[in-house]
Amino acid sequence: MSSTANNSPAFIDALYRAHHGWLTAWLKKKMACPHHAADLSHDTFIRLLLQPKLPVLKEPRAYLLVTANRLMINLNRRRRVEEETLYSMAMLISGLSSQDVAHDSAVRQLLERVLLMLVEELDGRSRKAFMLSRVDGMTYAEIALAMNVSENRVKQYLVKALAYCHQRLHQFKAELHD
Repeated sequence: MSSTANNSPAFIDALYRAHHGWLTAWLKKKMACPHHAADLSHDTFIRLLLQPKLPVLKEPRAYLLVTANRLMINLNRRRRVEEETLYSMAMLISGLSSQDVAHDSAVRQLLERVLLMLVEELDGRSRKAFMLSRVDGMTYAEIALAMNVSENRVKQYLVKALAYCHQRLHQFKAELHD
């Protein structure tokens, strides 16, 4: 499929129809979850729609692979940060489990602090991006549209929010052990 530089909905639709099945099958081989592969395949085409102007696609599959690979790398980075944060929270909670009454109190205090830092301490744009992502389950592209910013800016907001949460959890853990 050779084309002129075009990212009209009709062009993206034709590209989607011609290559979506192939790209999804390729991603299923690379990813553990077929649902995540389908989402990533869909996000690849959304990314194309959001570009101001596509280059001439002499090899559309190669272009789709590069785009999908970049999205997969971003997804894996985000998951790694999320896993580290969840692990830190689990370690914090498990370290307190030997004291039943103190444990319940600490868990409540942890939840209160997490909500407080999200609501009061984190800047509004990062908080909004974090909530849209984690509570509403929106993709980067959807958040970018909702907030009227680029996907890269959404990523910056989410990295800032997760890094801040991670830092505050470590501070909280240190306070509990003092």
